[in-house]
Formats: sequence, C-alpha cells, structure tokens
Amino acid sequence: MRRPTYAVRMMREFEGTPPPKSVVRRVSGWIGDHWQLADALLAAGVCVFLLIHVPYSGHSITARVPWSFLGDLAAYASLALRRRYPIPVLVLVWGLWLASGRWDVWTEFNGTWAELGTPTALMYTLYTAANWSGSRWSQVVLAATLAPALVALAQAAGVETPAFVPPPNPPQSYPLSFLLCAGVWGVGRALRIQRAAAESARENHAQAVLAEERVRIARELHDIVAHNVSAMVIQSAAASAALRSRDEAEAAVALKAIGSLGTTALDELRMLLGVLRDAPVDSRPGIEAITDLADRLPLDVRLNIEPPPREIPEEAALTAYRIVQEALTNTLKHAGKDATATVQLSYTDKGLAVEVADDGGRNRPDRPRLPGAGHGLAGIRERAETLGGVVEAAPLRPRGFRVRALVPWT
Repeated sequence: MRRPTYAVRMMREFEGTPPPKSVVRRVSGWIGDHWQLADALLAAGVCVFLLIHVPYSGHSITARVPWSFLGDLAAYASLALRRRYPIPVLVLVWGLWLASGRWDVWTEFNGTWAELGTPTALMYTLYTAANWSGSRWSQVVLAATLAPALVALAQAAGVETPAFVPPPNPPQSYPLSFLLCAGVWGVGRALRIQRAAAESARENHAQAVLAEERVRIARELHDIVAHNVSAMVIQSAAASAALRSRDEAEAAVALKAIGSLGTTALDELRMLLGVLRDAPVDSRPGIEAITDLADRLPLDVRLNIEPPPREIPEEAALTAYRIVQEALTNTLKHAGKDATATVQLSYTDKGLAVEVADDGGRNRPDRPRLPGAGHGLAGIRERAETLGGVVEAAPLRPRGFRVRALVPWT
C-alpha cells in the first residue's frame, strides 16, 4: 500500500485530533492498518470452515469431483496474500478454477455450499486485483473467464476434447457467469478510482495549505527584514554623513539606532522561528508596540491612537502593527527620513481603522534611495484580506502618500 505523502501527513497533523469514530469505522480502520493480518485471518477462517463443514456434509458435488475440495482449500489459503500479491493470487485462483471444471460461476454461486468454492474465490480475487492493483493483467484474467464458453462452443461444434474436460453447461450460463465476474471486477476498479480521487483531493488541499503557510512566512520575513534593514540603511547613511562632518554626537545617535534596529530584527526573527518550531514564544507585537516602532525610526512620526473599546484579537492587533510597520517603511524608502508621517488608529463597529500618511519629505537629490521589489503594498493588502479587511492606497496632492486599511475584529 502506498505511503501517504509528506504534504498529506502534515495536513493530518495540522487538522488535529479527529472526532471519535463509530464501532464500524474503528473495525474498518483496524483492518486498514493491519491488512496483512486481516487477510491471513480471513483465509484461515474460511479454510477452517471448509475443513469442518465440507468433508462431513455429504454434498453430492464432493462425490462428483473429490479433488476439487483440495483446490478450494488452496484457493482460499492464497487469500492471505491477496493484497500483497494481487495479480499472482488471481492467476493462481483462476488456474484452480479452470482445473476444477466448475466453470459455471453463476450456477455454482447460487448453489448450497459452493459459495465457498473456487468460483466465489475467483470473483473475490478479481475484485481484489481491480481494487489494489493498477496492472492490466486483471483485465486479461477477466477476459480469460470466457475460456469455458469457447470450450463449450467447440464441443457443440463436434470438436473432440480431452476426457478431463467436463460436459458443457447450458449456453446461456456462461454469459451470466462472465457478467457476474465483470461486475465484481468493476466494483473493485470503481473503488480504486474513488480512493485515488480522494487521495488526490487531500493532497491538493494539503499542498494549498502548505503554500498558504509559505506565503504567510514569506510575508512575515519581508515585514521584519525589509523594515529593519531599510531603517538601518538610512541610519548608516546618516552616521556616514555625520562622521564626514565630524559630528560625533549625531553619528553616535545613528549608530545606537542601528544597534537597536538590529536587536529588534533578531528578536522578531527568533519569535517567528519559535512559532515555526512550535516552541513557546513571547507575545507577538500589537497595538502597544506601535509607539516603540515609531521611536526606532529616523522619521518624524505623529501618533494618534485611540484607546481600544475592548480587547483586540491578537491576529487583528498583529495585522494592524504590520500594516503600520510596512507603511512607515515605504515612507522611509520613498520619502526619506526628512518626511513627516501621521499614524491614525480609530475604532468602528466593523473593526480597527488604520491610516498612515506622509508629506513626501524633501526633494533632495542626494537622499539615498532604497531598492525594493514592490511587495510592500501587496503584503498590506494580503494581511488585511486574510481577516476580511480592505485597503486603499493612493498618492496625495501635491505630495505624499496615504494608506488606509480596515481590519475586522474577527
């Protein structure tokens, strides 16, 4: 049996403990987990039944074909390996069925004790091969069940057959026998297709969940690294300019800010890695961390944060923090540290309203320009939309830029 892929196993862990199962589901699950033992018990049980019941039942069929009983035992004993070697077991049972001369599967299946003869074993192994093997040999064996019909036609045409070949059955019985075998084969193949489709659906769902998780991690890394590194680049340029002008006090302030930004970046990266490792971590940044965020940036940031009317969900608070962080990072990148930014947080019935605007800064040609891939605004939209929020971003006249976002409570 094929082992579940890594994505499916991760999905099963992600979904948590399943609800309690019924007795039928527990038994079915045990059989699925111990299928080799279950097949061995099935084979042993049928063989024990045949050994106890058949030799002492006095049925006429055993008197007519005495050695067929040994073929029945061999056929059902092979069922212990029916799922491990489905095609070899099918070929073996087909050969025993053909050698027994009891070719009329329809009549034998509707007999008395013949339900446990080679005809029933043949149908069971046809079902097993179609269900547990993708080999086309099961179709070949299915077609070979028409061999007795060809023999019957040859006998009807007067062709001499060996003495061990039994007399022909009524002609109409062979098509019914073939249809019965084809029916059980079709049920097995339908179950195989259904199982493959369900496995494919689980795999696709698991891959989608993992892809979404990768996007979330990439977004977190972008917010942490891009924000802090952008501020550090600006501060390093300020420190370099201060050293060239021999302003040691200004250089010391810039270098201290670089150290603080680096420490903050490391702390947030440790927090993210702790979440990925499922280790205990400190609480993630929220509304209260916006003040510290503004103090670390080389920007004139004016805060207007209303006190929350009630406790804000952690995910909504983190989303608001990241939106402010990314918007201020964009201000630092495109408007420079001479810009003035305003952060407004207010509360509505629908959620938390976030607005970050800047005045565009001074148009200085010597201001350092920070490269970027343009994922900032896309990341803001993704964060808000994850919680069902909306984002508006547009330039202001005559200069500046503004980002507005509504983060729902839940």
